[in-house]
Amino acid sequence: MKNFSDKVALITGAGSGIGRSLAIELATSGCSLALVDWNKDSLEETKQMVRKKNISVSTHPFDISDKEKIAVLPQEVLEFHKQIDIVINNAGVSVVGTVEEVDGSDWNWGLDILLNSVIQMTTVFLPHLKQRPEAAIVNVSSIFGLFSVPRQSIYNVGKFGVKAFTESLSLELKVSDSPVEAYCVFPGHIGTNIYNSSRFKSFEPETFFGRGPTKEEALVAFKNDAPTSPEKAAKVILKNIRKKNNRILIGFDAHFYDLTSRLFPNHFLKIIWILPFLRNLFRFKKRQL
Repeated sequence: MKNFSDKVALITGAGSGIGRSLAIELATSGCSLALVDWNKDSLEETKQMVRKKNISVSTHPFDISDKEKIAVLPQEVLEFHKQIDIVINNAGVSVVGTVEEVDGSDWNWGLDILLNSVIQMTTVFLPHLKQRPEAAIVNVSSIFGLFSVPRQSIYNVGKFGVKAFTESLSLELKVSDSPVEAYCVFPGHIGTNIYNSSRFKSFEPETFFGRGPTKEEALVAFKNDAPTSPEKAAKVILKNIRKKNNRILIGFDAHFYDLTSRLFPNHFLKIIWILPFLRNLFRFKKRQL
């Protein structure tokens, strides 16, 4: 897909973070938007940011785990926009806790948003995407869909599932010579609000990317100290879609972890904290200057 002008893109998790940044980038390129998010106020903020771009914008405020809402979403989008060319499954949450700490309701809640919604959104929109001359399904996984870490079992399972599902779909589309391309995105540490809407069964600062003695301070650090911004992530995603690169890694940390997890699988957990340690060390030295 060389350009996004006169296309229509649907984005889940469009109320903040990567989803909002994608909406702004696509709108700037002349792409109309169907925006989905559970937070009606945040969704309206995104709408106001992009509507000045002289494009059509529809908003669909609902919880992406709502299967009945997803089932009727294609009809709503097509009634408003008359076409759909790109579906970006970006919404995400996390449940932080050990396997023993999380329960069945946590697993159902987390996987309904992280994985099941991606599968259902793809299923209901794929027939409509196939009617376009060219189209794209973009599923956002994570570096935690490439390797596992402690206290993130639900997130790991969900993101590994997105990876497997998207890779299988991509092969099926290529074999059938479909006009639809499937992309899987693996963001590294991006400065988003994902943990603000997540569940914490317990909290240990030493196992969290954001360093801080309290959960609240760690959440702020996670967003503010991230090496990659949502704006940069959005640009990387769209650049790779233009080039038809189906596997999209975002950030130096994503490339580093992807490589080291494959080269040193037996020692990976011992080296996973190298990048956060070096970042904190450089920040400390910078403050000392």
